[in-house]
Amino acid sequence: MSLFWFLIIIGVSVFVHELGHYLAARVQGVRVKAFSVGFGPVLWRKRAWDTEWRLSAIPLGGYADIEGLLPEERGRGYDALPFLGKLFVLVAGVLMNVLLAWVLLAYLFSAQGVPEATGRAVILEVLPGSVAEEAGLKPGDVLVAVDGKPLRRPQEIEAVKVTGPHTLTVLREGREVALSLTWGEGMEKLGVVYQPEVAYRQVGFLQGLALAAGRTLAFGPEMVRALVGGLIGVLSGNANSGVVGPVGIVAEAGRAAQEGLFRLVELTAAINLSLALFNLLPIPALDGGRILLLFLTRFLRIRPEQEALVHYLGFLFLMLLVLLVTLQDLRRLLGG
Repeated sequence: MSLFWFLIIIGVSVFVHELGHYLAARVQGVRVKAFSVGFGPVLWRKRAWDTEWRLSAIPLGGYADIEGLLPEERGRGYDALPFLGKLFVLVAGVLMNVLLAWVLLAYLFSAQGVPEATGRAVILEVLPGSVAEEAGLKPGDVLVAVDGKPLRRPQEIEAVKVTGPHTLTVLREGREVALSLTWGEGMEKLGVVYQPEVAYRQVGFLQGLALAAGRTLAFGPEMVRALVGGLIGVLSGNANSGVVGPVGIVAEAGRAAQEGLFRLVELTAAINLSLALFNLLPIPALDGGRILLLFLTRFLRIRPEQEALVHYLGFLFLMLLVLLVTLQDLRRLLGG
């Protein structure tokens, strides 16, 4: 089932991305010779709207074969478009992934609710023999106040680390329970594992769409830093780079399917945002690399065969990157 959901999520994400390129070309009168979800041997094909639609064997990407992209097609199709027309074709795939992510998040916000931290702490684990166990804390307790002061953020649980008696107020099975704790000299750890409590506020779909757009744009720079840092970590051999490849996504899709529809939708939105950011990186063979070359050709004379070579080398680099990330995923899953 993990592989099934991986294929569904990746297939939808790739289809939407390539559909963006396809539509941006067609609305400008440019022919798209082929549209494929997947690479490699063609498993299924059908001709419609002057395009051959394909389903290919390797589900790790796809392509829209737009007339005018190849060196031998110079002067027609895409190559005959003005600068802004070419730019629109190149960025349309990324825009479609972002739009799909926003729509999925808007659905989540309207159906499940907008996740918001309450400031309180949910106790996940109480260590045996710890101060927390002696005080009577239990997994599932929600810590709402320390010494009568309501928590504004979970880290305020550390306020008990002052010598003397303290009172913890927790919610347990819908009732408030007061627990006593005395912090003594030489004590270092409370002995609990906790996480922020999250409440869900339901909103309408359009409001959810606006929230999704605002939040992703606000966290955009942080997401870019994390992605670039992760890729540098992969290339330097850091096993904790944070980047997940195909094998890792298969495993994550399986876990998400077990947690339910909302988690699957959340994962699909995250993958689409990641694909959008990754495709904007200025690496040849990616949309970002093509956009960079498009700008450079306004100032430099780049021959078609030179551009084709750059993209070929970029493709080889991407294959190496996929291999490294896959090996990292396998080591992580096998505990190596």
